[in-house]
Amino acid sequence: MQDASGKLITVPAHVSRIVSLAPNLTEILCGIGLGEKLVGVSSYSNYPPAAVQKLPKVGGFASLNVEMIVSLRPDIAVGTMDGNSKTEVANLRSLGIPVFCVFPNNMKGLTESINQLGKLFRREAEAKKLVSDIELVVKRVKLKAERLTRGRGRPRVLIALDIKPVVSATAETFIGELIEIAGGVNVVGTCGIRYPKLGLETIVASAPDVILVTGHGSRKGLLKDLRSLARWREIPAVKNGRVYLLAPDVTTRPGPRVVGALMTIHKKLFAE
Repeated sequence: MQDASGKLITVPAHVSRIVSLAPNLTEILCGIGLGEKLVGVSSYSNYPPAAVQKLPKVGGFASLNVEMIVSLRPDIAVGTMDGNSKTEVANLRSLGIPVFCVFPNNMKGLTESINQLGKLFRREAEAKKLVSDIELVVKRVKLKAERLTRGRGRPRVLIALDIKPVVSATAETFIGELIEIAGGVNVVGTCGIRYPKLGLETIVASAPDVILVTGHGSRKGLLKDLRSLARWREIPAVKNGRVYLLAPDVTTRPGPRVVGALMTIHKKLFAE
């Protein structure tokens, strides 16, 4: 079967041992009923806890522990083109481990990836149900956002994935698309770089109505870092108390929990 990279992957007739090379892929595989077949997952795979907390960790996106993966004797590994190192994927393949890559870089890519994995592992019905559930929530949120913004406009939103420096996400990214679906306008727009670093002057000039922060630090620490920025209080979102901290694991992973991320963002954008 051909994966997202165009590579024709030969899949064993019977698959009982799978290694996931990214956290969102771990969640997708569990979401279509393959949790019991996982024998290894990427370092930051932490959901669902019952399925993954005791599994061996095989390294991060671009720092895979190839020796450990080989020792787990997987029938196949599942990787992502939006993160995993092409060199390490090629290395695994050269060692006889089939690696099937998907590309869930946006909502369309996410649903396509779920369906691809469903077909690959003969879980088409489970994949179709998961996609249907996601699409239903997306449709509902879109309709609600259209109703709420009619006559009042869309709030201008800045997403901060990191603070020092501030790293944001453009409209071409998964999280950028969620902002638009939820009813907001991404102040970064498109700039040729998917995850640009922003200076304070740029942030002040963009005048976001809402700032969403998805850092991995402590909530208190993130707020302290933000408040330490000069001219911070000039920003409309700060003046009006509309700076929100979101759970990074839920918000930034293109996987089944996208529905929760989308609903949370929507609520924050239209909080009274």
